[in-house]
Amino acid sequence: MVRYEPFETRRGPERVVLFHDFSQALGGASYLVQVLIGQLRARGIPVTFFSGDDGAHFHREDVEFIALHGQSLLDRSKLGAATVGLYNHSAYAVIRDWIGRNDTPGTVYHLHGWSKILTPAVFGALRAVGERTILHGHDYFNCCPNGAFFNYVTERDCRLEPLSGACLRSQCDKSSYAEKLWRAGREGLRRALLGGLANIERMLLIHPGQAGAFVAGQWPADKLFAVRNPVTPPCAERVRAEDNKGIVFIGRISPEKGADLAARAAAAAGLPITFVGEGIEEKRVRRLNPDAVLLGRLDRAGVARALSGTRLAVMPSRWSEPFGLVALEAIGSGVPVIVSDRALVAEEIARAGFGLAVDTADIAAFTSAMAELHADDARVAAMSMAGHVGYRQLCHDEGSWTDEIVDHYRSVAMAARGMAAACHREKT
Repeated sequence: MVRYEPFETRRGPERVVLFHDFSQALGGASYLVQVLIGQLRARGIPVTFFSGDDGAHFHREDVEFIALHGQSLLDRSKLGAATVGLYNHSAYAVIRDWIGRNDTPGTVYHLHGWSKILTPAVFGALRAVGERTILHGHDYFNCCPNGAFFNYVTERDCRLEPLSGACLRSQCDKSSYAEKLWRAGREGLRRALLGGLANIERMLLIHPGQAGAFVAGQWPADKLFAVRNPVTPPCAERVRAEDNKGIVFIGRISPEKGADLAARAAAAAGLPITFVGEGIEEKRVRRLNPDAVLLGRLDRAGVARALSGTRLAVMPSRWSEPFGLVALEAIGSGVPVIVSDRALVAEEIARAGFGLAVDTADIAAFTSAMAELHADDARVAAMSMAGHVGYRQLCHDEGSWTDEIVDHYRSVAMAARGMAAACHREKT
């Protein structure tokens, strides 16, 4: 059992205050927030956690937990989403009140996700403690209006400066130009409430490749720090992928994730495919590939079962996936992957021999890569063994990930203490 030195003796924060839209591990960022809470408490670091939802599924007693009882934008009426989704006044009031009553020079604030429930209002509450606030770049919502630097209409990465004239004229939203303008207004409001685009101490990126987009969006490079996500493979023992048949897609079944591309390529290659996840494109996937098996959302044990019986995993996202957790979980389990060459980990995966990076939007190229790799027992075996042994070079484990984040907390807390001491000396 790992023993941690009491954190107070290492000149770190007196408390870490975490913020996220959701209080349960729904996947991606929400899962990582729960991992971080557990790791921080194991180190003896006091934690306060604000969640935007009702907190019905959060049961830790060693955390000061404050549920804000909001609803996701998707669960609201159009009017509610347009109004409360623009500015959640209740969240602002509760967070501002807590900060007013409890803040100390050694308290560090860490905001993960805000776009679904918390809204830009949270930035208004955090403005007074910006020098001790850290953002987490799970996506691009802290700069780009649609959160992706991606044009959903043209299905191409976007290179426009966020909120520039060209950006405002571009219809890049999934739904409509009206929604694009609403999202642009929300990003403008975020900046105004925070007192600037990047008026906080720093942002943690989940892959170093994200920095280029943020810098192009006018973020100062010296405020961007890469901390790769942790990965825990669902299968502890290597999956003997070379003995299996079929393809698996794990993730949200939505246009940006490319579920339809996987369905089409598998059908064209004549290979069985299984989908693990839910989303708005389920009917389309069934129509494109009537033989596809759709299992819905599964827990980690279910994901492990799906991976243990497959030969290849695919991650054909249309946008530049900032990390690619599902791909790395498959690789670590011993399942080779075919990933979109737009993904930030694509080149690293191909170079390490863990899988292939192809233009998955080119169905002919995707089909060919899928069929050829699936038919090659020796190549699948080599990729399986290489990935199972070497996947950690592309990611953290939960402990090392938290260690690196805690180092950032320590730096922020010590800098704030230094500023406070300097101000005190000037006054005296």
